[in-house]
Amino acid sequence: MLLLKFPVFCSLIIIWGCLGIPSTALDETSWHSDAFLRNGGQRTKPKNAVSDKEISDTALKIWNSVKDLNVQYDGITHKKQPLKLFTENQRTLRLDPYFSRLFGFYNARLGVEDPCVRTSACKDAQNSFIENISQDKGPISILHGFLSGKGLFKGDYKAFKESLQTIWFKPYSRSRGVLDSSAFEHVFLGEIRDNAVMGLHNWMRMYDEELGGRFVLTRDGNYFPTAKPAVANVIFTWNGFPKNQGSTFFMKKSPAVETALYTLCFMARPGQNCPIDLGSFQLNVKTFAWTKDKGLIGTAYPEIP
Repeated sequence: MLLLKFPVFCSLIIIWGCLGIPSTALDETSWHSDAFLRNGGQRTKPKNAVSDKEISDTALKIWNSVKDLNVQYDGITHKKQPLKLFTENQRTLRLDPYFSRLFGFYNARLGVEDPCVRTSACKDAQNSFIENISQDKGPISILHGFLSGKGLFKGDYKAFKESLQTIWFKPYSRSRGVLDSSAFEHVFLGEIRDNAVMGLHNWMRMYDEELGGRFVLTRDGNYFPTAKPAVANVIFTWNGFPKNQGSTFFMKKSPAVETALYTLCFMARPGQNCPIDLGSFQLNVKTFAWTKDKGLIGTAYPEIP
């Protein structure tokens, strides 16, 4: 597997958001609020054309559209040493093959061009991933219906899938002018810069890396809500590099649900709080556009209240 990449980037603000992006990484997010969609789609209403309740109602439909995966977290109790995020009996958990297929196409080290940039097999894997998460009546279909109905996206379902391909997979540069990053890589896979971790907000990636001995918890995590955790923040090292402010992530959700939730907030509340009421608990999702291209995601993550 290629060496991953990252410095601490969970958010742009501990004061502002996720759980701490250092001042040295301010260029990794953007405060731009008129986030776009290309490839046949475009924003047709101002950013607050929909209410928080409408966003929450749609998020709840997305949340419930795919059954939670049966994932058990040892990190909630930490009865054993060394610390583990996942229980030992989860060592053979089968990951989404369309998602995990993408792991090997990225170099986590910023400043080094990603192999995916010049690899047709990677483009095929990206297309397969988008097609798989965009199945009829699934999270992405729900999202497209909402955004189209509210005038936040103009275009058919094919155009919407092409737009997802752009905002999540279009490569851009975080270091030295080379194409070393993308929204997908940063949010879901993680990156390394200046000997620290950036991004990495996905449980499947953490699972795979812990299984390989590359992801190591360094202290007890924070899990929310307490009774039935759905979101967590954990502090860890990855490939020996720290993320001292930790990463927040959805604990049992599929890549389709996560992609839909982050895209919903990116389109409806870019650079702002995106409050979501999921019935038994409430949380906030943060998304920021890439500084040099408002149509691309720089980061996205859930916040623990």
